[in-house]
Amino acid sequence: MKRFKTTLVILIALGSFANASAQAKKRFKGKPIEAGITFGGSNYMGDLSKGVATNETHLMGGLICRFNYNDFITLRGNAVFGQISGNDQNFKSEIAFQHLDQAGNPLDVTRGQRNLNFKSNLVEFSAIGEWNILGFGETTRATPATPFLFAGIGVFKFNPRTQFNYMPGMVDAQGQALHNVQLEQYDKEWIELQTLGTEGQGTTKYNDRKRYNLTQVSIPLGIGYKQQVDEFWAWGIELGARKTFTDYLDDVSLDYVDDQIVGGANGFLSAALKDRSSEQIDPSTGLPYERFYMGNPRGSTKGADWYMFLNVTITRKIIGGKTVCFSF
Repeated sequence: MKRFKTTLVILIALGSFANASAQAKKRFKGKPIEAGITFGGSNYMGDLSKGVATNETHLMGGLICRFNYNDFITLRGNAVFGQISGNDQNFKSEIAFQHLDQAGNPLDVTRGQRNLNFKSNLVEFSAIGEWNILGFGETTRATPATPFLFAGIGVFKFNPRTQFNYMPGMVDAQGQALHNVQLEQYDKEWIELQTLGTEGQGTTKYNDRKRYNLTQVSIPLGIGYKQQVDEFWAWGIELGARKTFTDYLDDVSLDYVDDQIVGGANGFLSAALKDRSSEQIDPSTGLPYERFYMGNPRGSTKGADWYMFLNVTITRKIIGGKTVCFSF
């Protein structure tokens, strides 16, 4: 009887252990959740960029979390920080637009003459789906690497700024002082542009031009490659562009408005920063370039601005995954 009881206890213990092992196997055989970091470079394309200016590339970084829904579909969340910038002087000999002078004659305007620039910090939160083209087994024993395509939706915050350079004693082509003496206090400061309404936003004459929102929606699109290093760690590299629905990442979109309209509504600083052509000397005359007239193009309305990331990802499994299964 004693031997029977001992045998029964052993069988029950083994059964419980087997059941627990089966439950563990069932629980952890599913696709894992990974968490990690991403870092790389950020850039922009818009009115102040003919293409991607490599000298305007800035560092970016952030956190990511991945859920491998199956071998071919991965869901991901991103929280990233970066910076973008643009400067007409990068493409100063390129034609920015054509306008009419006071006599009605057409004139080509170079980017160097327009002379606008900006920089802006970016914070983005996005939800992205990845299509693993070859499948991805998140283990070194099965399809440990694959190229992938991704798309999703994001929300980002930006705030374009430019550095003001006070020029005492300098006059424009009409002989007027370029900068009011009250602007000396802002010399070398980085000025937020959205509040200045540089294209007439918020003025009575242009009441149809609303100040652009500094929080916007974007559509992340791109390609990448990822590889499992061991049973826990993976790395990847990706190139992604963000389609935005604003033409004001760089604070440039429409046309020039009169100094009195902008300055009267938002002060001398707004009038000085909406048109920076007279800060440059015309080599043909030795005088500052003439300021643009109301209605002259300032930017292009052909499309919205873009920003992009080229970044590396490093992730580690934190929940689930085939590698923690037990077999008995």
